[in-house]
Amino acid sequence: MNINVFDITDTVTENRLDESQKQNILKIFEELTKERDLITHCYLDVNTEYYQSSPIYYFKESNNKENFDFKRIAEDLLKAECKLDGSRNSTIREGLLFIKSDDTSITIMKLEKLEVIDKDSYEIKSELGKERDYFKVGIFAGNYEDVKIIDKNKTAAKYWYQKFLGLERKRNSDDNTQDIVNLINQDKLFTDDVVNKGNYNEIKRYTEFYLFDNKKFDKSDLFDELNNSGLLELSKEEELYSEESKQIDSDFDISEKILNNNYQKKIQTSREVTITTKNYLESIRDNEIIFDEKNKEIIIVVNDEYLPAVKEILRSEWIIIMERNIFKNWFTKKFRIKFYKVFKQPIYWVTVWR
Repeated sequence: MNINVFDITDTVTENRLDESQKQNILKIFEELTKERDLITHCYLDVNTEYYQSSPIYYFKESNNKENFDFKRIAEDLLKAECKLDGSRNSTIREGLLFIKSDDTSITIMKLEKLEVIDKDSYEIKSELGKERDYFKVGIFAGNYEDVKIIDKNKTAAKYWYQKFLGLERKRNSDDNTQDIVNLINQDKLFTDDVVNKGNYNEIKRYTEFYLFDNKKFDKSDLFDELNNSGLLELSKEEELYSEESKQIDSDFDISEKILNNNYQKKIQTSREVTITTKNYLESIRDNEIIFDEKNKEIIIVVNDEYLPAVKEILRSEWIIIMERNIFKNWFTKKFRIKFYKVFKQPIYWVTVWR
């Protein structure tokens, strides 16, 4: 097994290692690659024009791995962290690049917050898993179709898996969103300990609202939000997420289309009337649909931006109907129409009942 370390600043410097340092570095690899809930599933697309420039590719295809030039990987990382003019991107932190490899596999790890280790011995000084944003890992076990990325940033850094390693995500927004909705509905997103809690229904609903209210899903962020809400008190993400949840990426864009497909609901109130909602849970939470069971009423609130169109469609027809007492009496009796001064006229707020 080969162990290599490079200091990545404005230049690349290889650090010489003794056996004690190598053993300490192996402990770092062991600790950080345990973060299985933070995996983004990627692959190397060998049909692209530049796939041969990926470190994953040129390592695997090398016939002489004992004398492999690992500094080339470090230089490619530095290049990915620089802007087009060659200067370092100030938003990407400097750090140490660790590489562990054998004849068939390679694990590449960047450590950006060096306070957590002893810089001379590489011995771990504090609990590595508690920090959220200081390391990135790429794990390749020999299959181009299965490269695992671990990144504790809010979203997996594109420069790391795409620009540096030349990878693409295996799963798109629709895939991940559909799978997480399925896991929620099947009560399989979280561990059995969480599902068996007395307030599990609140945890489940909170998770659904998290999906509705955010454009991106992030496992670490949801873990923090559930803890901060008081619904849970957990110390590690592995206490929250189930084995089944590892199929979804650690972060992804939430597909509104998929959410609407799953949370759309048709509510039939009579033979003549059916109410269709794009997302019934969100509509109920936001008081856009109000159900009064006692009075057999459903009230639908018209948002301001849609009010002109509703007025245009309904006003003329209702004025004609209501001007004739026979229609007015019949509708009032059959549908219990209530009159409110909504459009500067005592016309139409409709509540339907059976």
